[in-house]
Amino acid sequence: YEILTCDWSSDVCSSDLMRKLLLSSCLALLALTPGALSAQVGIGGQLSWGDEADLGIGVRGTLGMPTKAAPLEIVGTFDYFFPDDAAGLDVTYWEVNGNVIYLFKVPAPKITPYAGAGLNLAHASVDGGTPGVSVSNTELGLNFLGGAKFNLGSATPFGELRVELDGGEQIMISAGVLFTVGPGL
Repeated sequence: YEILTCDWSSDVCSSDLMRKLLLSSCLALLALTPGALSAQVGIGGQLSWGDEADLGIGVRGTLGMPTKAAPLEIVGTFDYFFPDDAAGLDVTYWEVNGNVIYLFKVPAPKITPYAGAGLNLAHASVDGGTPGVSVSNTELGLNFLGGAKFNLGSATPFGELRVELDGGEQIMISAGVLFTVGPGL
């Protein structure tokens, strides 16, 4: 995994620093969209497959942004992956993603295609090999994604393709279902 390279002379590997950066980014995004708190809220689960990280399972949350100019939605995900452990090493890999998507209007009301971009925070660690030695790295990258939601009432299945630049550096396919938990406008 390319993500396992680490610059030990800096704070690049500090997961505490990365958590603070991610939390600050989320709070700043919410502060910039004060009207979004009254929008439709969804939460659900997803299965993901990455060309580098193999199979993953995760949670997904959405927050519709009540704008008349553009139908936008904030999408946050957390995925925990189960990569193949190489040569008896214990490999751990997870990702946190924050994206903004544009929902396209189409004549078929049951299908809503979307496209968007956002940030990817990927963490990998390896334990084993030499006793007492572990290596870990956390990197921030960009996401470009597209997919479709299938509007079936309060349950909304979805499928998505995401390309990650830096961070996880992989192509990801995700599918799952969202449930509406908050009121619409």
